[in-house]
Amino acid sequence: LNLSVIDCCACGAKCASATEAGAGSRLERADTRGAPGAADTPALGRTADRSTRPWRRMPALLSLLALAAAAAAAPWRALVVGGNGRVGGSTVRWLLKRARDESRPLHVVVGGRSRANFERLLARLGIAPSDGCISFVMCDLEDPASLDAALAGADVCVHTAGPFQSVERPTCLEAAVRNRVAYCDVCDNTALAQAGRTAFDEPAMAAQVPAVLACGIWPGVSALMVSSAALQLPPGEPIDAELSFFTAGTGNAGNAIVAATFHLLAEPAYCMRDGVATELPPWTEKRRVTFGAGVGERSIYLLDNPDVFTLSNSKQLAGRIRTISSRFGTAPQVWNELFGVVALAPHSLLLNRPAMALAAGFSEPIIRLVDKLVGATNAMRVDLRAGKRSVTAELVHPDLEDCVGLATSAFAWELLRGTVPTGVRYACELAGTEAGEQILENAKRGGEWRFKITDS
Repeated sequence: LNLSVIDCCACGAKCASATEAGAGSRLERADTRGAPGAADTPALGRTADRSTRPWRRMPALLSLLALAAAAAAAPWRALVVGGNGRVGGSTVRWLLKRARDESRPLHVVVGGRSRANFERLLARLGIAPSDGCISFVMCDLEDPASLDAALAGADVCVHTAGPFQSVERPTCLEAAVRNRVAYCDVCDNTALAQAGRTAFDEPAMAAQVPAVLACGIWPGVSALMVSSAALQLPPGEPIDAELSFFTAGTGNAGNAIVAATFHLLAEPAYCMRDGVATELPPWTEKRRVTFGAGVGERSIYLLDNPDVFTLSNSKQLAGRIRTISSRFGTAPQVWNELFGVVALAPHSLLLNRPAMALAAGFSEPIIRLVDKLVGATNAMRVDLRAGKRSVTAELVHPDLEDCVGLATSAFAWELLRGTVPTGVRYACELAGTEAGEQILENAKRGGEWRFKITDS
């Protein structure tokens, strides 16, 4: 083999190349029997051949190692659809931070409809356009050709462009499967998550594409908390579960979360009661729940959460969950009262995306002021009981916007690492796997975690 090392013009990495030297190579061991002078030097020739052969192999071994190193160092490419927004921008920031922390080359492509918003994102993140770790591509969820172009060369697609309410077809998931790109989203629309799983699980399996739906902090990590806690319960016993959430103000997510909440107030809350699926009016059945990390006792109300459906229909827990529901509350209490009034509005109005975006935008100055006064804490608590055992898990972060990006990037990172099996899965179905354990562990960063098992 003739070996050389060349500079790759695309990434500056050192790539090894090798060419076959041919039968006439001086590395080839010759049969000298019968050749002129063979009788004079047979021993010498054989000794020299044996002594030099191991060293002659070293360049080939080094070449293979160099090829492996170059492949390992090839930059991953992550497309973040909606990356200009609050959730998407936080996801971008955490992906880049994770790449730096682990010395893993990564290029993030932000898919959106406004280059001006991308420039503002760069300023917000403190990234210079010349850094080379991030770029922008025009992307329209309603245009398949646009999605195909944005997905070109991507290793993972992270869909953060909400709100997801009133969306009927998972076009981004469909495009990812079509282009054989790993996928995850922060979908908080139960019907849309169900539709995505039903329509694209088999195509994703056939295309060898891993996809995880309803990721993020909640839904997402919260469902992993439930399914992981369920592993500690007596097998076969019916499970009663309650999911409780609290966010101070908007959690620094701004009017985006307000608009999303308006949409959710038009959706019935999916619950399980005595093993029967039922839909209850949103923002009803108020409860007082105590959260840790100094959050204290808070008022929370029924609100639809895909976690309830995905857990009840997951491969691990289907048929075992007897009772489950999800509740949410905020601070100050006046916001809770306001949401109760908004829930009385016609559903057609609450599902009108332009109207709700306008309403949320109109109240943005007040929202920002209140956020400064009450903070941005996000608290999650899940309580499970089966037989004589109870399990409680709590995770509290100081900032919702920060932790939702942290959680979403954790799902995306496992897809990049290749630890998620192919097919379309719900987030809760990763419990007990390497991917699920890594996601849950990374989601705890910067937060306060509590896990308690009680036997009675």
